[in-house]
Amino acid sequence: MKTNAFDKIIGYENIKEELMQITDVLTNPDVYSKLGVAPPAGLLLYGEPGLGKTLMAQCLINACGRYTVTCRKDKPDGDFTKHIKDCFKKAAENAPSILLLDDLDKFSNSDDRRRDTEEYVTVQSCIDEIKGRNIFVLATVNDINKLPQSLCRAGRFDRIIKIEPPTGEDAAKIIEYYLSKKKFHVEPDPKFIGDVLNGCSCAKLETVINEAGIYAGAERSDLITTEHFVRACMYVVFDVHENCFSANMDLCKNLNNANSRSAQVIYHEAGHAVVSEVLNPGSVTIVSLLGGRNGVGGLTVCSDLNSEDADPFNLKIQRIISGLGGMAGVECKFGIANCGASEDLDIVYRRMYGLIRSDCVWGLSNHSKGFDESEHKKHQLEVIASAQVEKYYHKAKEIITQNKELFEAIAHALAEKSTITKMDIQKIKKRLAEQPAA
Repeated sequence: MKTNAFDKIIGYENIKEELMQITDVLTNPDVYSKLGVAPPAGLLLYGEPGLGKTLMAQCLINACGRYTVTCRKDKPDGDFTKHIKDCFKKAAENAPSILLLDDLDKFSNSDDRRRDTEEYVTVQSCIDEIKGRNIFVLATVNDINKLPQSLCRAGRFDRIIKIEPPTGEDAAKIIEYYLSKKKFHVEPDPKFIGDVLNGCSCAKLETVINEAGIYAGAERSDLITTEHFVRACMYVVFDVHENCFSANMDLCKNLNNANSRSAQVIYHEAGHAVVSEVLNPGSVTIVSLLGGRNGVGGLTVCSDLNSEDADPFNLKIQRIISGLGGMAGVECKFGIANCGASEDLDIVYRRMYGLIRSDCVWGLSNHSKGFDESEHKKHQLEVIASAQVEKYYHKAKEIITQNKELFEAIAHALAEKSTITKMDIQKIKKRLAEQPAA
């Protein structure tokens, strides 16, 4: 077995092991036939676009060394049905072989309510016809919900593997690989990049790092800097365009002006950052005053450090308190309500209702049973939610008040740079810790 064929897959060790196991069955059939074991009927890899499903399929094909037929939707519907049959026929004529159904969910243009289309019926009948003829069917799928359940059942696809966006160690390995091909002034910490781009596809990770190089090249810089990476990240992930950076360089001249929209945004984001950093040190990765195409908006990006070991309830409460940090920041600084925080409140209340209805944190009687709720029940839930949100809002204000120096330092850094990173925040914390006590 050519195990080195899988070296092109960065990270995803568990999935690589499973692919290598399938390869072993296909390349050493005698070993398994002595045990009365047949190869898996087929393998389906599914997950959102840009995660490398086709690459994984190609690695398995290369490792097996079998004759391969690839079937993709590149013909009109009527002609395509015939093409599917021809592909199966060609695979049968060249057995032992592999038939790759690439982007199987695109074989038909039907909606989710009608999945028994001619294309899928054809694939099913062809799979049934080639049973026992030493043809391994391999499929890649973006949206598995578009496929009929009858096609995904055991006997047609014995192995179904979900490909998730890379996280943790997998993300770090992929980022290290992409960074190794670029010239950085000081190579960014892969973990920092992984935290910022948490949940992004492999393709998006590559795009952000390449975009950073484009910014460096446009400036005729010999090396890529962390600033280039941050700008690329803001553009690719958060839709903040270059003109926003130049337009917001002089955002705020007076941080004490309560009527200044810019000053309110600065302290709003500083509030989010301080509360998040105090509750979960090292979790804040990017804080920016630039939130979208329309200019000043603001965003604070956090990662859930040690979330696998953390108590789920405490983690959810931390997110609620952090979500209230922006409003709390404006009130603590200016003594006024933050009128631009409606989106934060919507998110906070959704999370709170989740704790009440789904997790039943404040009593089983509050559980959402899937029935229409009475007006009394709705009122009861509103009272509980409002009381809890109010309590955690006071907690957010308390955290900011107790960490006023950090709050002001982050606000001043934002006023100066518009966007700050985890490294900037850690430098601020270190500087404050080294100051002599008053």
